[in-house]
Amino acid sequence: MMKNIKFDFGTKPVLTIEDFDLKLRKNGDFWRAHLDYQKEGMNHELGIYSHQQNPCEIIKERNEITIIYDSLIAEDKSQHNIKISFKISQADGALHFSANMVNNSNVRLNELQYPFFEFNQINGPLSCDELITPDGLGKKIINPHQNTACAHTEYMAADYKNIWNVFSYPGQFSMPWMGVHSKDKYLYFGCHSKKWRMLSFVNGIEPRGAEEEYFICAISSYPALRPGESIVYDDFILAGFDTDWREGVDFYRLWADRAWNKPAPKAGIKNIMGWQRIILKHQYGEIFHTYDELPKIYKEGAKYGINMILLFAWWKEGMDNGYPNYEPDPALGGAEKLKEAIREINALGGIVILYANGHLIDVATDYYKNEGIKYTMKDIELNEYREFYKFSNNGTLLKSGHKTFAAGCYGTKEWRKKLVEIEKKHLALGSNGTFFDQIGICFNFCFDDTHEHGNRIDEEPDFRLETVKQMKEILNDNEYFGTEWTVDRLSAQMDFIHGCGFGQFFSEDAYPYIFRYAFPNVLISNRFIHDEKQGWKRHLNYTFTFGLIFDVSIYRGRADSINVVPKYAAYVKNLIGLRKNYIEFFTNGKFNLPNILLPDGVKGAEYSLAEKKIMTVWNDSDKAVEVCGKTIPAQNVDVIELR
Repeated sequence: MMKNIKFDFGTKPVLTIEDFDLKLRKNGDFWRAHLDYQKEGMNHELGIYSHQQNPCEIIKERNEITIIYDSLIAEDKSQHNIKISFKISQADGALHFSANMVNNSNVRLNELQYPFFEFNQINGPLSCDELITPDGLGKKIINPHQNTACAHTEYMAADYKNIWNVFSYPGQFSMPWMGVHSKDKYLYFGCHSKKWRMLSFVNGIEPRGAEEEYFICAISSYPALRPGESIVYDDFILAGFDTDWREGVDFYRLWADRAWNKPAPKAGIKNIMGWQRIILKHQYGEIFHTYDELPKIYKEGAKYGINMILLFAWWKEGMDNGYPNYEPDPALGGAEKLKEAIREINALGGIVILYANGHLIDVATDYYKNEGIKYTMKDIELNEYREFYKFSNNGTLLKSGHKTFAAGCYGTKEWRKKLVEIEKKHLALGSNGTFFDQIGICFNFCFDDTHEHGNRIDEEPDFRLETVKQMKEILNDNEYFGTEWTVDRLSAQMDFIHGCGFGQFFSEDAYPYIFRYAFPNVLISNRFIHDEKQGWKRHLNYTFTFGLIFDVSIYRGRADSINVVPKYAAYVKNLIGLRKNYIEFFTNGKFNLPNILLPDGVKGAEYSLAEKKIMTVWNDSDKAVEVCGKTIPAQNVDVIELR
């Protein structure tokens, strides 16, 4: 349908859909929807396919087309009084897609997949394509058609219809877009919506044994539209570029800067090189440290350049217990000893930030039983989502499950108020800011319509963002706010991110260039280096090369200090010293791919500031190499100042 529209693109993106050697699947869909009868024993995911519908009206105007359906026919041939109009228009050099839905049926419209494209070919054979995704810090998937075939569930889904890879945002995806490199062109799919809501970015392929190969790119929205309701979703984007994924990121960043990206970095944050992540009392109750020991632990980290403690399990119930109760533990020394330890570390030039969990509620607490149960997220059957933690000592019993949690919903003012109370309690204890774990990912849709989001199950992120903004206002310029998981809109509000998700630690297929190019000045830590395990040096080289900072969590926070891994500690010290020499480039510079061809086994990143540039170079091979006249030893990193 889009191939009948000609657009005059005067600004980037530079390509129309006609500039691609695009072959859409015959009788393929350009949207799909899924209905829910909401009655026991009846279909909860009834498919609606655009190729089976008859639009009542198609309106073509200059640079715009509207397709209107007065009712919908489901895959079981039932008819439903749901009116949807789809509009495709040109603006800012891209195609914009919107959908207006009015539900006058007796079913709930749970999901809309739109735009939805089924490609036999984008700009060349499917096997030659590359899928570019903001999966964590970034992932480049070669031959995504073949990769998606590995997602066959064998049992759990209707794979005989399509095989799917589904990526959630905000969550697994750190930004709301994906793109496909196809030969010499790049096709970008995104959502540029001012309202921050939950989406899925979807890739699919034909079922096994099909005569025809095709690849699906779609965006799933979740209106959960009940009978009598209406809603408009807009600002889905399709754009084309004639270079690479960076033009797509530039396009997204330009919109983000106009719409919401107003970071206010604090000058002192650039001095944070990393932290020792210390657990005082572990999940099963073992005490590893008391408050009195914290200054000693800090000094041992400071010898290696680690100038912060991220303090976990400082409350009397211990790690992953008692949420949201956070009271100093008499067994660890009591409140005054904790305050005293923080003051002593501050006098040494260090930072201490206390932990709280911004997501979980311990169902064993009186808080949960007396009131918290009203503020938890509910699933599609109005049951609480439950999470089960299995941390143990050296036995086997606790490995079967130890703790049970419910999830607090930010769509309740009481849960938001509780988090602010916790923040103020932290600051009263002397904490140099606040760390709220797990705020950066939206795990679940909430179907509890008594919450402020009402029937809009996808709008909890907006409440989450406003809560963080409110909590930031309490902090002064020398107090910092952090969370776990990297996601674009929340990162703009954060002083630091405790890295979690793909690419925030080394793996062979990580491609961290994507998020670092988009938002280079977000302070993100590495993750999951708990001892001198095999390959530890590669993980640290990766951390340095891509401008991350160091999360030191030896034996997962159980160790006395960084001293127990002397080779690791000495290497971190060297990397921090090198980072300090170029700190302005890492904290204020622009990030890019290297502008030169590097030898095999060598990776790098370019940082520019004003008229100057540096390149971090990581020789991930087993022999010394020369780069720009400088010799880089095997399995080592260095910085090259570029002319």
